[in-house]
Amino acid sequence: MTENTVEIKKVVYGGLGLAHHEEKAFFIPYTLPGDRVAFTIDQRKKKCLFGTATRIIEPSPLRIEPDCPVFGLCGGCHMLHARYEDELDIKKQTVLENLERTGRIETEITQYIPSPERFGYRNHSQFRIDADGRPGFLRRESYEVVPFPDEGCRLLSENIRTAIAGLPPDSLPAGGEVRVREDRDGAVHFWGLKDRVGPPDLLIDAGGFTFPVKPASFFQVNSLLNDSLIELIISMPSKTRRKLLDLYCGVGFFTLPLSRMVKAAIGVESDQETIRSALAALRLNKVVNVKYRRGRAEQLIQRLGDFDLIIADPPRSGIPERALRRIIKIRPDELILVSCEPPTFARDARLLIEAGYILSQIDLIDLFPGTYHVEMVSLFKRH
Repeated sequence: MTENTVEIKKVVYGGLGLAHHEEKAFFIPYTLPGDRVAFTIDQRKKKCLFGTATRIIEPSPLRIEPDCPVFGLCGGCHMLHARYEDELDIKKQTVLENLERTGRIETEITQYIPSPERFGYRNHSQFRIDADGRPGFLRRESYEVVPFPDEGCRLLSENIRTAIAGLPPDSLPAGGEVRVREDRDGAVHFWGLKDRVGPPDLLIDAGGFTFPVKPASFFQVNSLLNDSLIELIISMPSKTRRKLLDLYCGVGFFTLPLSRMVKAAIGVESDQETIRSALAALRLNKVVNVKYRRGRAEQLIQRLGDFDLIIADPPRSGIPERALRRIIKIRPDELILVSCEPPTFARDARLLIEAGYILSQIDLIDLFPGTYHVEMVSLFKRH
């Protein structure tokens, strides 16, 4: 029986190797450009196929031995089969390709900030417990738990790995989920264990500010790059601005540093618990020129007045078109858009450019080594 093989041409967004089979685009995870692989087809769609590599026949010159024994089984990482410098280059190319294909935007990356370390950067995670009481992450596109290797997940900080390894087996809820976060002092806290209750919030430092963070609230996970991300953001506005609007502001991660550059700032966040944390951060850091409003961005924008600087760090779905058109109607002189999702970023960037904005700067900062995600930080200026 003849074995079907394909050659991977490139890696596209999602960490998927692209080949062609049956005159269709064929996507295979955990492959690299130049790999020749035997495969199975797992899913057929009208215009594309999805499959699994069953054997590497000829390895890509980019391929290395992954520094994790469960890579390719666990769904936590996507890029450990490549050197870190090649991972960075692949991510850069996926961003540029999405900008060109989805946004019809040809540009260059202004700067690319790598992570100081490929491993040990995560200060927050959720992990599952299998039926035998072993912690781990889910297999890609599955509900099957892949237990952590003996040394734990290397993306997690050393403190978190040590704390997970020290958990008594009878504290782990079989079939359940546990959240873990590290605070500013290196203490590790858990929520979801059977033998203890985690604190209602914890303190995390970034950019010279201290933030109270609820267990499930969003906060940037790369402790090694959070200060660099804030420094990048505050370097972007071309001059001191009068009034700032921070959409999807969370606990004020960007609002507070930018508050030093404006006369007044308003942050918008839909989650009530997160708003409470943001207000607590104002008091803790003695910031007096910031106010917060709870609600959906698209509903609140038109009621908040005029702004000459807007920053938005939306979820991966991007900025709803209704919200984006209301931003455009305000006509801020400058808009900072932060995203880790190239397709939706490219879509939103196209609307801004059509409305008369110039993509003045786009920087990449690798907040998520080992995965296909990369943070894009961009500055749009009005003509």
